[in-house]
Amino acid sequence: MRLYLASLLLVACGTDHQALLVDAAPTDDAVVVADTGPALPTPIKYVVVIVKENHSFDNYFTNFPGAESTTKAKLHDGTIITRPKAPDGALAGDISHSRSAFLTDYDGGKMDGFDKIVASEPRRPFMYYTEAQIPNYWAYARNFALFDHFFSTLGGPSSPGHFAIISSQTPHYANSSCNDGTDDCLSGCRDTTGTTVVPTYNPDTCSTSTHAACFEVPSVVDMLPEGMTWRTYGGGSGHNVGTAFGLVKGIGEDGPVRDEHFFPYSQLYTDIDSGNMANFTHIDVASAPNGASEHPPNAPCTGENFTVNIINKIMAGPHWNETAIIVTWDDYGGWYDHVKPAVEKCPNGQYFNVGFRLPALVISPYAKNEVIHTVTEQASIPKLVEDLFGMPRMRVLDPHARDEKAGSMMDAFDFTQPPRPPLILQQRTCP
Repeated sequence: MRLYLASLLLVACGTDHQALLVDAAPTDDAVVVADTGPALPTPIKYVVVIVKENHSFDNYFTNFPGAESTTKAKLHDGTIITRPKAPDGALAGDISHSRSAFLTDYDGGKMDGFDKIVASEPRRPFMYYTEAQIPNYWAYARNFALFDHFFSTLGGPSSPGHFAIISSQTPHYANSSCNDGTDDCLSGCRDTTGTTVVPTYNPDTCSTSTHAACFEVPSVVDMLPEGMTWRTYGGGSGHNVGTAFGLVKGIGEDGPVRDEHFFPYSQLYTDIDSGNMANFTHIDVASAPNGASEHPPNAPCTGENFTVNIINKIMAGPHWNETAIIVTWDDYGGWYDHVKPAVEKCPNGQYFNVGFRLPALVISPYAKNEVIHTVTEQASIPKLVEDLFGMPRMRVLDPHARDEKAGSMMDAFDFTQPPRPPLILQQRTCP
């Protein structure tokens, strides 16, 4: 894989992200860990990243023991409400989670605009799911590591979050539009005409423009150690599936590269069952069918089953004792979260990074059994891959990459503990 050196679109913000992130959490428990460079290689030889859709931390883990959450919320008129429980079935509709919706919700840091988004049901964004509604996600959180100060790298919709998880940066602040049937157009580099475009921004000036939905940036697979393999799985068929790697120039635009590394979910199950896992496995669930992505208005049950099925297969396979699984969500989905993100302001006062909190689970034989308060973000996931495999930072290839400044997820691990046994969970019958 060629390395993507500096002819890139954006310039990194000049703010001190680590200093800013100290203010991101209202409790003294949240900590920021300074970057000490990639760690030495660990016992982990396989990393699996599963990216689901559209839920905030407070939406999924309100009342989780030891985690930062609240059952209260403030409306834009100052009224304090008790947040309602989400229904067991489908919602009446989706909730806007666009860039403009984020700005309304954030409301200059007052965090009180969430009731302005759904005119017909203004309290829908405040709903939360209980343990009884997503018991398996809570079971993973109770038995492995749950991050409660994990933020989206960009305040906005889905595809920027998908992109940050593989590239540690977000050159765009909105979803691109296309007609190839994949959610959020995660296959933009296949559009050789360049007609699929996406709004982009310059973090120094906050000036905006449009750009083809194909970016010449480094990705986490560029510097995998010699001999390590990688695959990305998504919705669709053949090697033209929808995955965030489809937005990376030199990968998504290259047919032979896609043939070698892009696969549908059906192949994922075959690969796991046979023990033929890649060292880095990326599972992009944006375009999964039948509600498996968890994208509202779908209830989360089908999506939770989809995740459990994959994790059960990995745990039952031959590589469990050498594996780290990260489960997270691509954006907040319009759902309420009460922890104010520490935004990085440009000279003109606008801001794009960072967004609201998301759930993030680390499941591994070496994962701690606790809530991790370290301030992290989506760009911390590729940083974790670098640390687990002893890889260089992407920032050495591109100064715009955030893997150096993002918080470390290594606090989730204790490599001195005896390996944890598998936790095989039962899929549920959905309402």
